[in-house]
Amino acid sequence: MYEGSERELRFPLAVCVSYQQGNRGKHGLLVRAYVACDPPDRTPKEVEALYQKRSAIETAFRTMREARARTSTTDPTVRLLFVLVSFLLRNLWLIVRWGVLATPRRGGRALPVWFRFEVFREWIDHVLDDTLCRKWEAPTNGVGIPATYSQLDAG
Repeated sequence: MYEGSERELRFPLAVCVSYQQGNRGKHGLLVRAYVACDPPDRTPKEVEALYQKRSAIETAFRTMREARARTSTTDPTVRLLFVLVSFLLRNLWLIVRWGVLATPRRGGRALPVWFRFEVFREWIDHVLDDTLCRKWEAPTNGVGIPATYSQLDAG
């Protein structure tokens, strides 16, 4: 990049080419380029496998963060407990999605698109609402908004 300038940047690139062979209804070449750390030591296929593994780890941590409880405590035991529960919820979601809801077919199971992790969390929220009898209502004062405030919005 920026060849010949002081901002010139050089990096090793591993280009991995594979045939889709009808995977997911697609045909033709699939070309992926990766910035490689040590290209002489690894083939492009090995670099791709390394990136896919790393991507799966980062996805697991991202979904774990979505389910982790927010806390202001500095107690490492409590924080670790929340992280463990969030990983357990993520693994339970994977089991339900793959083992219960996915449709078996030749070439692997068809995963349900509609069953995102967010939907699973909403299901858990609804069950907790019913179980703990949480009510999303607040008592009001019965007076309402004074007329002076409604006049401010009109002008």
